[in-house]
Amino acid sequence: MKTYIITGASKGLGKAIAELCLQEGNHCIFVARSANEQLIDKARSQGLKVSSILADLGDSGQLPEIVDSIFSKIGDTDELLLINNAGVVEPIKPVGQLEQNKLEDSIKVNFLAPIMLSNAFIDRTRGFPGKKTIVNVSSGAALRPYQGWAAYCSTKAGLEMFTRVTAAEQDQEQYPVTIISFSPGIMDTNMQADIRQADEKDFAHAEIFHAYKEQGRLRSPELVAEKLMALLQDGPLENGRFYDIKNLL
Repeated sequence: MKTYIITGASKGLGKAIAELCLQEGNHCIFVARSANEQLIDKARSQGLKVSSILADLGDSGQLPEIVDSIFSKIGDTDELLLINNAGVVEPIKPVGQLEQNKLEDSIKVNFLAPIMLSNAFIDRTRGFPGKKTIVNVSSGAALRPYQGWAAYCSTKAGLEMFTRVTAAEQDQEQYPVTIISFSPGIMDTNMQADIRQADEKDFAHAEIFHAYKEQGRLRSPELVAEKLMALLQDGPLENGRFYDIKNLL
């Protein structure tokens, strides 16, 4: 049995990943600000093992408690996977107009939380000889600038370099963790809705993202989750690599 730790698991891509993990009969540990009771009840009615941790990853003071709670729920398992999926796109503003509280939330959710969860995962599983994988859900914004996305681009770029450094370190370990970045591309999620609500004065590419929706070019979270799960199962993964959904379709 595999154990999946999934952040942002109550909706969007996280929910779609969780549904696939549960279909395989694995133990899933959900970390999210709200619980998807329907998904949890369905899983438990089928005798599946599921744990739910209510937590706000934007509250860095909660992180030590979140880590303890996660690892208290891991039992006997053959394989461990951490999927750092939770993320926020706001603030969508040009530099010079960024609000400190929203900027701090972006840094904490997109950058600090996945780093600290990965750090704890590596530390607490150091002696575990089974397969261990970390997936940092990334974005094309990690590799190129978008006007109005200074916070999002910067946090994703920072997480990308963290992934590469960690991979280089893990190559030297006796029981290494494989860590990758995965870019899901444009999906029909609440994050895309937030993007479309942005003022064109703040986000130069607003019209393009409106067109994605109007032209039906947004991928479903279910399709993206399927491609990610296939990637994880088919392997072997190249440690530290940035995997783009466009190359998996």
